[in-house]
Amino acid sequence: MNFDYEIEKINPINISDEEFNVYKIPNNVRKSIALYNKSVINFKISCVDLAIADLKKSLSLNPDFSEAIKLLGLCYVYKKDFDKAEKLFKKLAKYDIYTVQANKYLKEMETDKTVSKALDTIKSASSTSANDMKRDSVAKLPAYRDKIKKIKNLPKKFIVSFLAATITIAIAGVAYCNRSNIQSMFNKSQKVELEKSKELVQQKAVSEKNKEMDEKQKRLQKNIEAAKAELDNYKNKDNTISVLNDAEKFYSEGNYERSLDNLITLKSLKLDDAEKSRFDKLWNSIKANDVWTIYNQGNKLYKQGNYQEALPKLLKVQQVAPELEVMPWNLYQIGNCYKQTNDTKNAILYFEKVKNDYPNTEYARYSEGMINEINSKK
Repeated sequence: MNFDYEIEKINPINISDEEFNVYKIPNNVRKSIALYNKSVINFKISCVDLAIADLKKSLSLNPDFSEAIKLLGLCYVYKKDFDKAEKLFKKLAKYDIYTVQANKYLKEMETDKTVSKALDTIKSASSTSANDMKRDSVAKLPAYRDKIKKIKNLPKKFIVSFLAATITIAIAGVAYCNRSNIQSMFNKSQKVELEKSKELVQQKAVSEKNKEMDEKQKRLQKNIEAAKAELDNYKNKDNTISVLNDAEKFYSEGNYERSLDNLITLKSLKLDDAEKSRFDKLWNSIKANDVWTIYNQGNKLYKQGNYQEALPKLLKVQQVAPELEVMPWNLYQIGNCYKQTNDTKNAILYFEKVKNDYPNTEYARYSEGMINEINSKK
């Protein structure tokens, strides 16, 4: 099976947030797609084990995700785990649009299994043959020794003639070798030049390949970062929905402060249209109907001298309804709560706010006196 071709064909699934909202795609399906996209990137950079782990998580969220089934099967073929791959491709074949492709994978995988087994057999046979040859050589040593002994026992006259003939042949061999050496040196020189030329071509090819790989690595790194950001976005979205659900629950129970705490947390976040609609409905309901309940509780605690308990309630009133008529008094109370709890920095900040925002009120004069008192003690 041509894995490079198969890998090149596989690409992440790109679906925008707007499409998710329009088609009302469930959150578990969104997560499974994000995990699939991450596994595609890992597969392409040969991090197959990481790809397998993400694909398993993706299928646990969305068991009928056919693209994830197909990619997981290819991962197992890549790792030569043919049994697991076969199970996945048989499952994939049940989907009509993948039946032909899945059967093709199964057929080609059978060929890969056969080739793999044949290679294992050849390796085993080669190892056995080498051991057999070694044993044969050791077994034949005594026979060679016997032949040498027979030559030594021949008559001296015969041995002399044999040596003379051997020397003549050796001299002729030396002359031939000299001619061969000259030719060999010439051939070697040509071969060296050819090798140098070939090496230069190879170096250029390697340099271009490395450049291409660097570019590919940069693109893959960008895709990995995008996939990670996408996953983080889904996690944040889950958290946003959870906080919004809790805010609605607290409100239904009459716990307006805790509901408002959650809404204040969400106020700085980017919400989609559906979430923004739920947020605005709850925020406006508290602002119109329940802010006075929170203020009265804070005002009562303030008058009792419970400044630390009064402070968060008065701050919430300022955040949710800054246009209230009692706001100059509310801000002055906040400043005094900070002063009484020894947070002079925030105390001065709120007293200054009363002076700047409501200069013609009596609370502006009270604030000026408080600021002078604090500064005199420094």
